[in-house]
Amino acid sequence: MVTKYIFNHLTSIRWVGKLSRMSMFFLLVGICTIAFLLTFFNGFQLAWDDTWQVLENPLIQDYSTHTILFHFTHFWQQQYSPVNSLFYCIIVWLFGIEPAAFHTACLFIHLANTILVFEITKKLVLQLLPHEANSKTIGYAFFTALIFAIHPLQVESVAWISASKILLYAFFALVALLCYIRYVQTSHFLWLAITVLAYVLGFGSKEQAIILPLNLFLFDYIFGRFEGLTWKNAMFSRVMLEKSAFLLLAMAFWYFSWVNNTGSIQVVGGYPFYQRILFGMHSLVEYIFRFLLPAKLYFFHPFPISPGELLPPFYYGYILIVGIIGYFVWENYWNGNRLVVFGFLFFLINLLLVLHIIPLPRPVITADRYMYLSLVGIALVLVSKLDQWLFSRNTRYQFPLVVVCLTWFIFLGVHTFLRTGDWKDSETAKSNVNEIIEKRKAQEPDNLFNLIENE
Repeated sequence: MVTKYIFNHLTSIRWVGKLSRMSMFFLLVGICTIAFLLTFFNGFQLAWDDTWQVLENPLIQDYSTHTILFHFTHFWQQQYSPVNSLFYCIIVWLFGIEPAAFHTACLFIHLANTILVFEITKKLVLQLLPHEANSKTIGYAFFTALIFAIHPLQVESVAWISASKILLYAFFALVALLCYIRYVQTSHFLWLAITVLAYVLGFGSKEQAIILPLNLFLFDYIFGRFEGLTWKNAMFSRVMLEKSAFLLLAMAFWYFSWVNNTGSIQVVGGYPFYQRILFGMHSLVEYIFRFLLPAKLYFFHPFPISPGELLPPFYYGYILIVGIIGYFVWENYWNGNRLVVFGFLFFLINLLLVLHIIPLPRPVITADRYMYLSLVGIALVLVSKLDQWLFSRNTRYQFPLVVVCLTWFIFLGVHTFLRTGDWKDSETAKSNVNEIIEKRKAQEPDNLFNLIENE
């Protein structure tokens, strides 16, 4: 009887909804903190970015008004992240140059992002599944946030101090999305103004934040703001006009990056278009498989070939795999499952700049940190499908599925715990890819590849 009682509760995602709001927050924070516990004992990556980005950052040495203004109006080391530099400045001002203080601050931002993911997901599920019980809505939000919190793909962004700009840009992006939901629901201009401010601060953390307007259009679709609009009148509708500030800012951000030679599109000496399409398909499939089974995670994933070389034939197989993924999404769209459609589109939009379709100069074909925000979308898709399968008429597979899910969640937590320890210092972080590094350095001594050691 006890076993049956436990099983019936585990096969229902609704049991989480019976917890109080604060209990869920404490549970998420507690589990996430345990998973990343070893980060408190990690040091700086002295043979990598932490040296120039943190220890030699001029804003940390001199945080006068003149230096702060310089950081907000200039690129430094081919990057624009003045908000991130201010983040370091505050940590040093409060605690000194102690690695534990930096790691604690990074984990704190990740925990804040986890809570924001919970709140946003709850509002989205409530909009997409309005007739479902509130406990189910909260269950979706909890498990999506939990996957976001403890997935091993997040370790690189959390345990590597120099990746704090990813945490910060995601924080401001999530704040912007939450405020935009409030704007859509209340029509109060203040929420839209805060969304714009968060967009600016997000770009000041990392240039990848420029993609936010596409996320806003996706949220408009979810909240039915395009209903009744035709292509002819959509351009002058309120939905489009209120995006003018975001689109103008996006153009200004891109121009600012372009004049500093960091937003330039690589048209000479790069890979041909058809290879970049295949790279994009490869990356998309890799990220999905790495999400489902996060094995063999490295800090560096090199391109398979140099420009001018032919791709291995198996790369063309990714066309079929992407076709299958596309059919899965289309089938869910056709069946009215907007939750899955939203999740996949959110996943895709926030990877758009790193799928190599736009030929921006990048030293790696994939990176775990590129998945940080996108992971929310694919996690929501998985939670939705697991709930659907657990409540299918065929109960024969319920118990095995529950066992697999529990095993997977435990695997995520344990793997994250161990992976965090791999980031103790530069030697441990690079230990599993040193052979790859030496091989590629011998092949391409002057290639962008070498930036990975000094970026």
